[in-house]
Formats: sequence, C-alpha cells, structure tokens
Amino acid sequence: MPKGLSLPKGRGPYATQACTICRAKKSKCDGVKPVCGSCAASGKDEKCSWGRDVGRKYTEAHFEALQKRADSLQTYVDRLEAMLTRCVCQNVSSHLRFRPQQPGEQSEKRKESEADALDSDEKITRELAVPTQHLKLDDRSGGLLHGIGAATITGSMNAAPRVQEVVQNPNASYVLQVEDINVSQSHPEIDWSRHLPPEIILERREHDKVLDLSFKFFTMWFFRVVPSLFLRDMYRALSVPRSEEAPRTPHYSPMLHNAILSVSLAFSDEPYLRDLKTRLCFATAAKSLHELHAYTKADLSTVQAMGFLSTFYSDIGERIPAELYAGMSSRLGMTLGLGLDATPWAAAGLIETDEIRWRNWTHWTLFCLDGTWALYLGWDLGGPSRRSTQMPFVDCDMDQNPWYYAPANIPPQPNYLTLAFFETSALYMIARQISELVHNSARRNATQVEKQIAKIDLELGNWKRQLPPQLDITLENRASSTPQRLMLHLTYWWCSLTLHRPFFNYPVQRIHHSDSEVDHAKLCIHAAENILELVETWSSLYTLRLAAPALQGAIFSAGTVFLLCVLQATVSLQNERGKLQAILAQVQTCTRYLHEMGGTWPSAARTGDMLQAILNDRLQPVIVRRLAHRGMQVFAATTLDREIPTAPGMDEGNETGLPAEAASLYVPEWDSQLDPARGWSEPPLDNFFEQIQNAPVAFGLGVQTSLASMGAAADFRTLTTSVHRNF
Repeated sequence: MPKGLSLPKGRGPYATQACTICRAKKSKCDGVKPVCGSCAASGKDEKCSWGRDVGRKYTEAHFEALQKRADSLQTYVDRLEAMLTRCVCQNVSSHLRFRPQQPGEQSEKRKESEADALDSDEKITRELAVPTQHLKLDDRSGGLLHGIGAATITGSMNAAPRVQEVVQNPNASYVLQVEDINVSQSHPEIDWSRHLPPEIILERREHDKVLDLSFKFFTMWFFRVVPSLFLRDMYRALSVPRSEEAPRTPHYSPMLHNAILSVSLAFSDEPYLRDLKTRLCFATAAKSLHELHAYTKADLSTVQAMGFLSTFYSDIGERIPAELYAGMSSRLGMTLGLGLDATPWAAAGLIETDEIRWRNWTHWTLFCLDGTWALYLGWDLGGPSRRSTQMPFVDCDMDQNPWYYAPANIPPQPNYLTLAFFETSALYMIARQISELVHNSARRNATQVEKQIAKIDLELGNWKRQLPPQLDITLENRASSTPQRLMLHLTYWWCSLTLHRPFFNYPVQRIHHSDSEVDHAKLCIHAAENILELVETWSSLYTLRLAAPALQGAIFSAGTVFLLCVLQATVSLQNERGKLQAILAQVQTCTRYLHEMGGTWPSAARTGDMLQAILNDRLQPVIVRRLAHRGMQVFAATTLDREIPTAPGMDEGNETGLPAEAASLYVPEWDSQLDPARGWSEPPLDNFFEQIQNAPVAFGLGVQTSLASMGAAADFRTLTTSVHRNF
C-alpha cells in the first residue's frame, strides 16, 4: 500500500432488509429496490423479491421445477381449450372468457374492481350449473357418450373415423336377390353370411327374401330399420376381406344382422327356418356379438339390435329377457344422447351431418316403442319427457322410393315411410297422454277426468283431420293401402278405444261447457268396428301371415269391446238373440284373425287362445244363466271355434239350444239367485277377472289391459285381464 494512503474507517452502507435471494445465499445485499445490485449483476432480476416470510431455502433447481410445471400446465390448458371449441354445445366464447391473460397479450389492468369480481363469480356459477347436455368421447371406442360429467372431454380427438373409406364406391349397396333382380348385378361374390350361425343352412335367396318381407311389412312400422341405409352399410362391412377389420357403420353390425333375422325368419315359408330353435340360434349369435363388442362399440345399430332381441323374446313368451333388452335399448339411447340437438356436434366435426337425422329417427323409434308398451300396459311408463325434441325428419326423396309387393296386384307407389313415421310419432304423443289419464283417472275427480277426456279426444280428432292426403284411407284408395298406412290408422282407432274403454259403463253425458254429448260405449264400438274393417283389408291384400306383430294388440282390444257388448246385450230383456249372435260372431272374428297371425307370431296365437278362453270358459256360463233365467234359447255354442262344455241338464244331442225343461234344471243350483222375490243377483264376475289377472302367465308376457265388465243391474266395473305384449 503506498505511503500516505489509509483505509476508510467503519463499515459500508447498511441495508435494513436483504432480498430473498441474498438472504438464502447469506451474501451481502445492498438493499436497492426493486432489484438489488447482486441480483442485477447475476441476471436474476425476475427472481429478486422482498418478502419477509421466508421459511425455506429456494435453490436454482426449485425455480426451474416451478417454471417447468407452469409451462406444462399452460400446455394442458391450451389443449383443453382446443377441445372445448370443438365439443361443447354451449357458447364457447363464454367458457374462454375466464381464460387467464398471458403477459403481453393485452395491456389491461391487473386488478379488477370489486363489482367486476362479483360479476365474474356469478358467470362462473352459471357455467357450472348449466344442464349436462354435453358429449364426451368414450376412452376405448372414440364414440360419443352423453351424461353427467360429460362436459369434460376424454379420449383422443384423433380417433379413427366412424366410417372408414374402405370401398372404392362409397355409394354401393347390398342388392337383395329377389324376383326381377339380375343375379350378376347383386354382388354374388359378397360374403353375406360371414357373421351368421354356421350351423344353420340358409341360402342367399331365402335370406334376401326374408329381409325384403321384413322391410315391407315389419320394420317399416316405427322405422326400426332404414332399408337403404342398412343395405348400404351392409355392403361396406361385408365387402372387406375377412383378414381386414371391417369399418364401423351406424346402420349395420353383425349383431343387428343376427337380431333382425331372429325375428324376421318368422316370415319364411320354410318350416325349418321358421322353427323356434332355428331362430334362437340367430338370437344367441346376436347376444354373443353383443357381449363381445357392444360395451366398447355401442352405436345406433346396437340400440336397434337390442330392440329386435326384445321383440324376439316377447314373441316366444320369455318376459324377463324381453324386458331386459327393451330396457337396455332405451337406456343406451339416452346414453348416446339421442333426442338432443346434435347440430353443434356436427359443426364441431364429431359426427356426420347426416347423422343428425339418423339419431333423430332412432330417438323417435324408441319413443313409439315405449308408447306401444304403455298402450298394452294400460298405465303410464314414466321415463324421460321427449316433448321438446324435434319431430322426426321427413325425407321427401326417400319417400318417393317405390313400395311394391307383386302378390298384392297393386301398382308401385311412393312409400311415404318418413312422412308416415312423422305422423306416427305425433299420434304417440297423444297416446302417451291417454296412458297417463287411464293410469291416474282414479286419483282425479270426475270433472277433471271429463275435461281431460274431451281435450285428448279433440287432439285425436285434429290429428285425423290434418292427416296428409297421401296417408289417408278412403273408399277409393282402401284397396291399395300400404302396410304403413294401415298400421297408422289402426293405431289411431286403437288409441280412441283405449281412451274411452275404461268409461264404457258411464251413461251418456254432456261434455263440460258444451252442448255435445259423449257416449263412451258407442265410441268404443265404433273404434272396434273400424279396427276389424282395416284388419280385413290387410288380410285381403297381404294375408295376416305378413302382419306386423303390433297388430295383435289392436285386435285383442277390439275383442274386449265386443265382450263388453255381449254382457250388455244379455242384461236387457228387449234384446233379440240375433243381435247377441252378431256380437258373438265379431268376437269369433277377432279370435280367427289372431290365430291367422299365429302362423307367423306365436304370441298372436296365444292371445287368440286367451280371448277364446275368456268367452268360452268365463263369459259363456254367465250368458247361459242369464238367458235361461229369461227363458231364451241358448245358441252361443254354434258361434265359437271350439265346443262349449254342455251345461248340467242340457240335451247332449242339441248343440243349438236348450229344451223347455232345461231352465228348470238350472233352478235348484241357483235357487236363491234366480228368484227375484229373494233378491236375485247375478254371480259377480270380479273373481273371474281376478283369477285371470293372478293366474300364472301361461302365454308368455302377462300385461295388463283395461277391460270393463258388467255385473248385475248393469253395474259396470273396470277390471283387468292379461294380454300378451309384443311389438
């Protein structure tokens, strides 16, 4: 050190507080804020802070870890926002409104006012409370699902397309080898039986004939299968070599193929194929494919396949499997979001544009099937309301495709399938109200029931008056009616009958606040007669071997009305036997129609047996007693398909009447009942109906259908009887 130069005395400037970085390093800090000299010199301007509560040491590795985590979280947020813009049905901008601003994106103030913060909280609350009408991608299949928690998107957005372009001509279709079809143009090399049970001997022509009949007379009702779309997807799936994976298609699957055949083979003329054991093989194959694929590849075809399996089991009388598959079909439709507005999903690229209408059609198919079930039951099924769903799409181009069945000798005509389906769905909206009224009428007072009946009856009338001319049935076009038009009008009269039958015993009364009068019995008889007339038209054009299975419900309901008329006719002393015999003949006609249908549908034969048993085993003894009491001749045995057991004292050789002394032979048995002076009263029928209701279900599915019956002194009672369910 040079002479004369001395060190400054004392220490340098004192910093009252060191920054967190210098404090952690235990190094000297000059206390300069906002960045001390030490941090500025080492390039740690952003990390220099002046907090007082430092209880741990922050190393360089700690800050790097925090930075990496922040970067990864930001990447995840960006990914979620990208998915949100494609999948959420709500307004995307409202979701992104709360996205944290990045440094440099906007020069807004960092702090909001207290009022703005409260508004922001309310908006977030509304976002969390919106209805869960969202979609998610299934983790395994990439398909769309709907339900709670689905606002979070899972699965890969880059999943394989639903329908892969694996065929050279995407518009190609499987061609049915039916009459007037050139075999060379029907893709004879296609592996059409790839997924069918190998143990069943089935030729392609018979296979195609059965499908053709099913499309014309069965699946057209409720639009359960769209033939053109099914055949198109069938070609796509089966034209791929066995060594390659078949594409996923919404209208065809191996499960659906087998399920349709399990039901539709009932139309075959070959006893071997129509046999229950053969059809069961196809149902078993469909269930096996369901267990293998349905849980990971659920689609519209899966919904429909389960519905066909339900039909198969209900037709053969297996109630539990029928209910299980019907429930799975309906519930899966809800899971897939059928009935919801799919337009935003199509706009986001999650589904095809055409699939909007496909989903809409499938939703209304389920709705109509549930409505038919409610008509059979006689009470409301409950379930989700579908009144806000858009009505079925009407495809005018598809409706112009010709419907033609050569044996009927009817010229080809537009099928109007989608238009008929639209009107059918509108009719079943009213049918649901009828079911609710019948179920809850006992809980309402007479005035409420009267008003509701008048309201529903008015809606039915308006529906009938506003029916498009293409679907109306008149005297001029009755002989050329297509099955879908006949079923539409049959369902209308069935609804009218179901609405008024529980009140069959009510006297003619004036409608509330109106000069009009309603005669429930007359309206029921009118509906039943129209049902028989339409069934006769079907029988003459196509035979009841080709009837849709749901037709048996309308026929049975008509038969119950005629049974009520039989009881009513035997009360009045002024009724002649010709009128009674005519009514019994109508009951016999209903039974005959059901037995003709039984050649195809076993459930129809059982329903016919049930109707016959009610008349022969239960009502016939009551009729005999009433007529014997009045000294009238008994002739009912000649009007029935099977012989009535001879009553005690009846002449064994006389099947058409009783001898004069026969009535006296009955007197000892009902001595106290037949003498008016002793307070005569007819044996009540309540036990009879209770026995039917509580008896073991020998015919298959036991379903409650309202049946009004009359006891002594015209005292009607609303009772129930069992009837088979089938769609």
